[in-house]
Amino acid sequence: MSMHPFLKSSLALVLGLGLSQAADAQQQAQKVTGKLQFEPGRTIQIKVDQTSTMTQDAMGQTIDFKTSGVTIHSYKVTNATEDNSTLHHSVQRLAFNFEGMGAKRSFDSDNKKDMSGEFGKPIADVLNKSYDVIIDKSGKTLMARPEKFEAPASDDRSAVILNQVRDMTDVVNPPARGSNSFFKVLPDKETGIGDSWRDTTLTPSESALTVYTLSAITDSTIIVDFKRSAAINMTLQIMGSEALNKQNQVSTGQIILDRATGLMKEKTINTDSNGTTEVMGASLPGSGKMTIRMTVEYL
Repeated sequence: MSMHPFLKSSLALVLGLGLSQAADAQQQAQKVTGKLQFEPGRTIQIKVDQTSTMTQDAMGQTIDFKTSGVTIHSYKVTNATEDNSTLHHSVQRLAFNFEGMGAKRSFDSDNKKDMSGEFGKPIADVLNKSYDVIIDKSGKTLMARPEKFEAPASDDRSAVILNQVRDMTDVVNPPARGSNSFFKVLPDKETGIGDSWRDTTLTPSESALTVYTLSAITDSTIIVDFKRSAAINMTLQIMGSEALNKQNQVSTGQIILDRATGLMKEKTINTDSNGTTEVMGASLPGSGKMTIRMTVEYL
């Protein structure tokens, strides 16, 4: 006896829903670890695209700054064992466009004419710096050589612009011992969908808390969402005077990891900031927005 078409379609729907729920339950039960797998001899190239806008109030006037730029830097895997990996870091390119205070500036380190101009020396200082870092199997920094670099010197004309692109030039700085390296995202313990963990940053100029949440696991990727709150106190040089820049920042974003190796494939960061710049007895309020997108290629 044949089954009635309505009953047949209803049964197929129930079976389909049951299989879907079973697959969802199986995915929810999956766990991943933070162990990273590096391949000796490979180069990991990171491209950082950044756009930002900032509004600064100064003596009743509003000044708008717009910046866009790109940085390319890389880590070469010089050694990898079961317990740790050694990476050599260098910067290959830095380019930006700046508009503010009635002026427009552009720079590209791949352009020889730009390298002989006003930004050439401080940018050359960035490009000429490299370091070696040893990280453990989860991405924590065990050692970096050298441990830090002096900030590049710049004159008053370029200081304001270089400050706007400091998130790009900061890639030259080695991570501190015990801190998370670029590759550290997942916690040390096994983690499943919906699990959250925290990371804190405390330096002389910054205090920050980041909350991560593992949002999805696929056959090939691990997806992590995050929210970061930071308080920043930074000393700058403006027109020969020392200025204190105080900012509160809130960032949200997403990280995509390769499931097989635990290594990052892509990261996006969207940041809103507000604060003041204290200079020559005046307190100047300001606010800004910034978007950073990192894409990682394994050569």
